[in-house]
Amino acid sequence: MSDAITLQIVRNRVASLMQEMHYHFYRSGYSTIIRESKDFSCAILDEKGRLLVAPPMFFHAPVYRHFCGYVLDHYGLDNIFDGDVFVCNHPYDGGLPHVSDMGFVAPIFADGTLVGFSGAVAHKADVGGTNPGSNSPNATELYHEGLLLPPVKITSDGRYNSDLERVILANSRQPRLVQGDMLGKIASVEMVVRRTKDMCAKLGAENVRQAFQDLLAGAAGELRAAIETLPDGTSYAEGFMDSDGVDLAMPVRFACHVTVKNGRMTLDFSKSAGQTRGPINLRPSMVEACVFYSLIGALDPQIYYNDGMRDVVEIVVAPNTVTKASPKAPVSNYQSANLKLVDVILEALAYFKPERAV
Repeated sequence: MSDAITLQIVRNRVASLMQEMHYHFYRSGYSTIIRESKDFSCAILDEKGRLLVAPPMFFHAPVYRHFCGYVLDHYGLDNIFDGDVFVCNHPYDGGLPHVSDMGFVAPIFADGTLVGFSGAVAHKADVGGTNPGSNSPNATELYHEGLLLPPVKITSDGRYNSDLERVILANSRQPRLVQGDMLGKIASVEMVVRRTKDMCAKLGAENVRQAFQDLLAGAAGELRAAIETLPDGTSYAEGFMDSDGVDLAMPVRFACHVTVKNGRMTLDFSKSAGQTRGPINLRPSMVEACVFYSLIGALDPQIYYNDGMRDVVEIVVAPNTVTKASPKAPVSNYQSANLKLVDVILEALAYFKPERAV
């Protein structure tokens, strides 16, 4: 276990590096999505892809673990090298929220060991698909929403793959904006790889890795302690969207069953509606974002969020439902579903801590 001083040094260093990466990407962005909307996130992750400090764009926070998980599963540690950068925008083969969000992650090696990953996710001006902008309210399958990139190397051992870049840009109505944002994001990710290596050289790679694990355990402990103050019991809430945007006469149910028992919490969404024909379907990373966003608000806004919280809360989603859609269900308008799901979760949690109810 890390000593308290080292732990705080690493925590604050990670947070400051994320802010630096966020600032440099914001300043180098070509599109108004980056420079005005700030629809992007930057993150530093442990060797399993677990987020250490939450980015300002909170709904991207759970995405990185899924993205890195696909990278690790597909490539394996033997095929991930110093100088690699992976790109992905695939909701099903990468865990991204929708096709317009393109993510980049780069491994961080120190003393020959994988210490973690540097990553960034940002909305792109256009990645193809039926409609300009690639957000398609009338999409009925994923392929209407744009080019699909499973996790692949855009930089391999320091060598940039300009052929892959040409493929991406050839599928965009706004290639200059997409290229500029891509290159700014890659540069920011690579910058933090170098900065984290410097931190490892100063503090020791194994000390940094241990501090990462202790940061995760600390967040788990904070959430566990908050849940242990709640009474045992069960609560249920549901809410409806008017439609999925395509079948206009069919309301879509979002349901949440919360159980608290012996300091553990389970949130079960399996009673939600089946996956929809229109593009409001959710991937598990977005359900997780809604859960932790709601838990922090309902229990204690001062709780320190990171992926260690995954060890404390069980989330149940049923296949082929709106909260765990299967290919080729469209997902481009997921955020409207997120907002409804947050309302439902907060209503269910109000039973356990009514003084924090909305």
